[in-house]
Amino acid sequence: MGVYATAWTPIRMGRINKRSDGWADAMAAQILWIGTYTPGSDPTGSGTGIHRVEFDTVTGRLSGGAPLAATPGPSFLAAHPDGRSLYAVNEKEKGTVTGFAVGADGTLTERGSAPTGGTSPCHLAVHPRGRHVIATNYADGVVSVHPITDDGAPGEPVRLLAHTGSGPDTVRQEGPHAHTVGMAPDGRHLLVADLGTDEVRCYAFDPDADDPVAGESIAARLTPGTGPRHMAVHPNGHIYVAGELDSRIHVLRWDRDTATTVPVADVPATGVAGVRSYPAEIVLSRDGERLYVSNRGADTIASFEVTEGGSGLRHLADTATGGSWPRHFALLEGHIVVANQYSGGLAALCLDPSTGIPTDTGHRLALPDPVCVLPAAG
Repeated sequence: MGVYATAWTPIRMGRINKRSDGWADAMAAQILWIGTYTPGSDPTGSGTGIHRVEFDTVTGRLSGGAPLAATPGPSFLAAHPDGRSLYAVNEKEKGTVTGFAVGADGTLTERGSAPTGGTSPCHLAVHPRGRHVIATNYADGVVSVHPITDDGAPGEPVRLLAHTGSGPDTVRQEGPHAHTVGMAPDGRHLLVADLGTDEVRCYAFDPDADDPVAGESIAARLTPGTGPRHMAVHPNGHIYVAGELDSRIHVLRWDRDTATTVPVADVPATGVAGVRSYPAEIVLSRDGERLYVSNRGADTIASFEVTEGGSGLRHLADTATGGSWPRHFALLEGHIVVANQYSGGLAALCLDPSTGIPTDTGHRLALPDPVCVLPAAG
């Protein structure tokens, strides 16, 4: 997730491809779940719900794309740590969260839905303990905290966390817009990036309590007009926040004692000049040495070297995503798979093993209004 790490292990199903010379090549297939905008979602789209794609981890080839689960506006997906359940927001006026049971072959069976108590949920995360799923409602800034039932379905929210405030952009920041939720580096607090108020909100969270949320504070007040969207967390405690409105990456240092952050740096989110760009997804490599950001407008994935123990970022390259409006992407072993929303398709990029810079494989898969890519758990 933009920021939230889940304990998934790629499903690799052995398959043999016969070559024309009679030899056989092994192919490792990774199932990808793709969230889309659909009729009835807000914004509307032409997807069916959650689609299934097979990704060849050797060549980068994408295949499939058939609808897997019909559900309205699953614009963000998150897996349970045990890999047996999947959760999707339903981005619509009266928002909901839907849970699915995951079959051994990657199929999905709906288990139930619950209201988010807000409008247009756009992001969610499963707590690492696996007892709660938390959703952010973009339109009104409400965050909903749902217990997970024994059969994996999301329950009615035990807390609705409302907020107030605004920012200098009168069109995009007229009120609070909770955009993403994830865990703080200490593992004891939830962090919520609010695009409308230029803040990162903080909530103490005890997954063993009947009411897991204890109080609200502000972990970061960013420069007015930043528009914080998604976040990524470095193992040593730095937090990287993508500013959707200022097109910059903000580096914050987490203070465990105060549950606040200290700003240490900020850099442009892309090296492409002359184009208004809106950063979307931001992902840290597993070794913590590279940071990747999708830029809508520039239509690139920007690559950064993480320096100075996490406090610095050095821009390395911008790689075209092979489509328009890269809203989300997944970082896989050796590859990046990008969801190009406006051009309607997925693109596979290959990571250079020495530099970590992606290059285009040329592999594409047409898919209606793709907005989230999640590797299946197994």
